[in-house]
Amino acid sequence: MADSDNSRTLPAVTRRRLLSTSAVWLAAQVGDVNAALHSDNGRSDRVDPTLMLWREWRVAHNQVEKFCRKQQRLETALIAAVGFPHVDIVVPDQDCLVAAFSMEEIDHRFGDAPENVNAMMRAKAVLAQRQAAWDELAERTGYSRAKQAEEEAFVLRAERLNELCAQPARSVAGAAAKLNAVLLMAEEDGPCDEFPWPQIQAVMADLIDLGSGRSGT
Repeated sequence: MADSDNSRTLPAVTRRRLLSTSAVWLAAQVGDVNAALHSDNGRSDRVDPTLMLWREWRVAHNQVEKFCRKQQRLETALIAAVGFPHVDIVVPDQDCLVAAFSMEEIDHRFGDAPENVNAMMRAKAVLAQRQAAWDELAERTGYSRAKQAEEEAFVLRAERLNELCAQPARSVAGAAAKLNAVLLMAEEDGPCDEFPWPQIQAVMADLIDLGSGRSGT
């Protein structure tokens, strides 16, 4: 393997730059695969199907990002217009207010004491009114449809990732494609700065170097 000391991989190659570079390189590999398949003497048995599965996963991933941005934009507008549906209630025997976001939570807060029934019913009525206002505006603005599309996109992306990981890689590029997908998914949970993510990033950098012919001997 090429010189794989820490100074070469991280922080010299940043996380974002590595992900961007690997995506561009993998897209080029997919282009080469397509060209080979459509050439007169193209042989499908020499093509790594992992790269084609990565392309399908990448399309699904881009759809997730697109629908997430739309859903978040519409949700922000909804919250500004009617507020997130909740009700502030006084906890029995406590001098404090708490926010309840569901009927079950209201039941839990008030308990079964008879003296709390009226307050509990008032809280439920307020929450139901606010939830109805939210639902009506959510439908009118397209938020409900955007939320459903986002959820479906997440399911499809997960299916594509499972297919990608289940396919044995037949090339360096195919192995790098799997790592690219895993790292991009991990990015959604925040910076991948702790073990084993920097080490995985280093492996992917090595694979790109090997596949590009830049590795040492």
